[in-house]
Amino acid sequence: TVSVLYCNPRQVTTKMEDNSDPQVKRPRRGGAKKYSVTDEGQQGAKWTRFPIRVRAHRNPLADNDDEHPVGPDEMQWNSMYPDLGDKQVTIADIGCAYAGLLCQLAPLFPDKIMIGMEIRSKVVEYAQRRIQELRTTKPESHHHNNIWVTQGNAMKYLPNVFQKGQLERLFFCYPDPHWKKKNVRRRVIQEALIPEYAFVMKEGGLLYTVTDVKELADWMQMHLDNSPLFERLSPEEVEADPFIKYVPNSSEDAVRTEKQNLTKHYSIHRKLPLPPL
Repeated sequence: TVSVLYCNPRQVTTKMEDNSDPQVKRPRRGGAKKYSVTDEGQQGAKWTRFPIRVRAHRNPLADNDDEHPVGPDEMQWNSMYPDLGDKQVTIADIGCAYAGLLCQLAPLFPDKIMIGMEIRSKVVEYAQRRIQELRTTKPESHHHNNIWVTQGNAMKYLPNVFQKGQLERLFFCYPDPHWKKKNVRRRVIQEALIPEYAFVMKEGGLLYTVTDVKELADWMQMHLDNSPLFERLSPEEVEADPFIKYVPNSSEDAVRTEKQNLTKHYSIHRKLPLPPL
């Protein structure tokens, strides 16, 4: 006969009735780890390495209950930008994560109104708190009233947010490569989505792609090169662009890439005028 004493979910002490030495069943390798508590005071999860602990990825094709505007006229821009006036959002960072790029660009281009779109709600909440704190604690350097982050799924609802021809710059920095063959359709640069990106961009607007994954860089550049709506900028034009110094180097993923000594692959494509009917 065996009596079992449960000490915790990972360790079981088994004691034989014949007074033999106890045998301990050790925890399996790869079992649960101890996680640090986040700065919000809650027990962190295990999925990411950035300022807060959230799942690193979310399926952009899955159905969910996230709210989204029916059309651009429903966007309450004045509630996001205190000094907006009659200005318009002209720069968007898709999958902006914790707004590292936007926070870097805000004081450098104070006349530009910029928005970040991020699909993960907890990351959006963190980025919004970060911007609010910058607005209140660093007014002497810059008010950061020209940036904001909103939750949204750009692969589904980008035309619901922006008017036709509204954007002059569109950033796709370090998107999920979606390695599995069955998940390739989740990549943010797709043949079917490029016309939607072109729709919200003005003629001559610039679309930036940045990644540390060579295969994904080739994929994105191939689809954009093959589109009649865009043309790739020459190396000389890329070098002269005023944003290229910051776009590949300012986000949290960019910092990770530098720490790991990975190569950054980036390109810029210009939106072409629509062909005559």
